Amino acid sequence: MSAHAGAGIENAPVAAVRCADYDVGNVRAALRELLAPLGGMAAFVRPGERIALKPNILMGSAPEAAIATHPAVVAATALAVMEEGAHPVVVESPGMGVAHARLPIRRAFRKSGYVEAAERYGFELCLDTDWEMVSNPGARLAKRVEVVGGVRRADGVINLAKFKTHMFMTFTGATKNLFGVIPGLNKAGYHARLAEPHRFADMLLDVAYLVRPRVNIVDGILGMEGNGPGTGGLPRRLGLLVAGSDPVAVDVACCRIAGISCAAVPVLVAAQQRGLWSGWESDVDTVGVPVAGLQVKDFVMPGNYRGMGVGAGGSLDIALRPILRRFNRVPRPKAGRCTLCGVCEGACPVEAVSLDKEARTAKVDDSLCIRCYCCHEVCPSAAIDLEFTGLGRVFHRLNLL
Repeated sequence: MSAHAGAGIENAPVAAVRCADYDVGNVRAALRELLAPLGGMAAFVRPGERIALKPNILMGSAPEAAIATHPAVVAATALAVMEEGAHPVVVESPGMGVAHARLPIRRAFRKSGYVEAAERYGFELCLDTDWEMVSNPGARLAKRVEVVGGVRRADGVINLAKFKTHMFMTFTGATKNLFGVIPGLNKAGYHARLAEPHRFADMLLDVAYLVRPRVNIVDGILGMEGNGPGTGGLPRRLGLLVAGSDPVAVDVACCRIAGISCAAVPVLVAAQQRGLWSGWESDVDTVGVPVAGLQVKDFVMPGNYRGMGVGAGGSLDIALRPILRRFNRVPRPKAGRCTLCGVCEGACPVEAVSLDKEARTAKVDDSLCIRCYCCHEVCPSAAIDLEFTGLGRVFHRLNLL
């Protein structure tokens, strides 16, 4: 990993272009147009370098599910890197439900269409399973971070995120995608220690600016709305790509496009508090196609979305959230949909999930649950609903949750 671009929106323009489909030829043309105002791919890679491409592969899933960065976007980026004389390698450690091991990594690559794309277009998929504890002295929370070896050995990183909603973080784009450099099940420890959204958000910023990707490209050709980022979300054709050297700036632009209040996105609230952007959404526009030409008026927000008031970030949220979060939605695995695969049990950072073979469904201990929704996020069968119970229903009606 090597620093290539500074943090802070003032020096980090964001570009956006239209792209109607995932034909690789069309995506390559759109990518060239997207990166041109930023100096082209030549501004981010040099001949002879080994460049890690970091996609979002929450789990192995069909490209049309909009859960993973589409293989066509990965292929187009890899080809652009090769045109500059550099060597691209796709590096990912899929979501929390599986170990950082060769078999699950390869399975996720195959199910997401990456193996076929790599064979067709000649780029490398990293199947290495080593990782290293890295010192992060400038961090607020994550002073030491586990980072997968494929990223550590690269000369630079290109962040290939997916445009998705997120039940815990409201939106997952460029910044949160870099949480994936932490190997497999190690991610659970961060959720357990940093259960409050604002603390988790601070950690995400620490990790993002440790990795310091040279450029962040968000796949919004087919994005996700609703209760993302996994099988609970809904694919939504947006027909766009967004890019920039600063992940915070890119995420602000994406939220403006979707109509998501940046005050409801803990990462962007934390970034404002660190002085990484002004907090004024209008300060961030896109070159190429302006935000105004890309905005979606009826984008479906995640179920916990609150555009203002408690739950929208800021000091009131931080003060009351520890008290109110115990009444927030709880995961409810559903018999008939649950296959007892055990992914949710493995993903839970506090061991609140168990498998009830007699009832033929997973069970959640509400007294242990920290409402991180990792089980909902990684369930491959969309078998876990998030529901209010008891006083939670009352607080929800009062717009407190």
